[in-house]
Amino acid sequence: MMFRRYLSAAAFLVLTLTAMSSFADDVGGVIVARPGAVEARDLAGCIDEALAKNDIVQAERLRRKELDGKMYQALATGLPYVDATGEWARSRDPSFALDETFGGGSDGPIGTSPLDTLLAGFDFLPSPEDIPAQTYWRAQLNLRWTLNPTKVLGAVGAAGQSIKRQDLAIVGVIHQVEEQVVSGYHGIVLAAEQLAATEAELANQTEFLDIMRLRFELGMATELDTLQAAVAVANLVPSLHMSRKELRNAGARLNAAMGLPPESPLSIRREQDLERDLVDHDTAITLAMKRPDVGMSQLLTDMLKQSRKAQKADMRPYLSVDGSYGFVGKKLKDLDDTGHDFWRATVALNVPLFDGLLTKGLVNETDASIRRNEVELSGLKRGIRADVLELLDALDVSRANLRAAELNLTRSEDLLETSKLELRLGRTDYLTVLQSEASRSLARSNLIQARYDVLTTTASLKRAIGVSPMLPLAAVAGLVEGETE
Repeated sequence: MMFRRYLSAAAFLVLTLTAMSSFADDVGGVIVARPGAVEARDLAGCIDEALAKNDIVQAERLRRKELDGKMYQALATGLPYVDATGEWARSRDPSFALDETFGGGSDGPIGTSPLDTLLAGFDFLPSPEDIPAQTYWRAQLNLRWTLNPTKVLGAVGAAGQSIKRQDLAIVGVIHQVEEQVVSGYHGIVLAAEQLAATEAELANQTEFLDIMRLRFELGMATELDTLQAAVAVANLVPSLHMSRKELRNAGARLNAAMGLPPESPLSIRREQDLERDLVDHDTAITLAMKRPDVGMSQLLTDMLKQSRKAQKADMRPYLSVDGSYGFVGKKLKDLDDTGHDFWRATVALNVPLFDGLLTKGLVNETDASIRRNEVELSGLKRGIRADVLELLDALDVSRANLRAAELNLTRSEDLLETSKLELRLGRTDYLTVLQSEASRSLARSNLIQARYDVLTTTASLKRAIGVSPMLPLAAVAGLVEGETE
């Protein structure tokens, strides 16, 4: 009685799982990663969405605009400064009346100075306490200009190198984001195929259960054989749930890479274009030595050299020009009266002599930064070479695994069909069929994983050699050998 109850429960479970709609159901080659999407995206559409909304890409583009501001700051070191000033001033200053030179207050007796003797008896200067406050209105233009060509060229050159470096940084980030999207896109396909494989395995195990129940009713199988088939069906339920969860998670990861909320609805088209072109290793390494991060490091050295030039200019002679022109009057309406204008112009040659070793310290620091960057660049190139060699080897291995998995899947499916037929005819036992099913399931899993490995490794290799992961290998000059695998 207990045995029959267990079989009924297993049958009910099978019917329930069969009725459940799978997120990975293909409708015209569409995979539903997160339900609710109006239309399915292709890989190119996902890339476009990511480049428009991904936070990292946006941050790098905004950093590029910051450097535009740095360029204006560098140009400002060679441009004059002009301002207009309007001034109202009221003051009282009796200091001139206190000077005995002009017959003002004196600590000594009258006649102690030649002017006092000459002007004895005349008191044409008022007493200090009688001097009133004075009011003046002024309006003027001022110009200040420091002419240090070496410093200007160094500052502008450093800013220009920074902008070029940031342009390369944007390219590098775009390649990284494209690789991330490619991996996420194929990750959804991987999860969907793993879910489909689990569902197919469940269907096979269900078929085995039906066969064993029929054989049990005909007296050709024991209760233990039938119970084993029912247990195998039940054991697939957790795997099915995990596969569906992984599909939803893969959709969330791709949404995040595209700059969208992870929980957004998402459907994609089942697109997997495998590239089997043979890659020339020497060309791949040569291209990798020109990728954006290498160029950024080289430009950093150039930028530091330009900064050093600007720093040294602080201790070299330079010219400064100052001038002003304006009007002054006791009342505002008097500013345009004839004779109320004033002007001043100066040109000075400045020769720095000693700045407390500040410039020397700055230059020495920059020299050390240049040497450090050159050492880091050598290490970067060695690391890139190792990464490219590793990816080339990984691509060869994943392609070999894919070829083996394709062949093995065909063989394992033939073996499984033969075993199922012999089980129906009573020529083999359930254990043999179960082993055949396990072999086919493993072969299919290996094929799914091998295809994913080839696709993602190819994208990683393209990024590693400094080209877009969306660019076909055959489109990269000199990279592809004459034959394909």
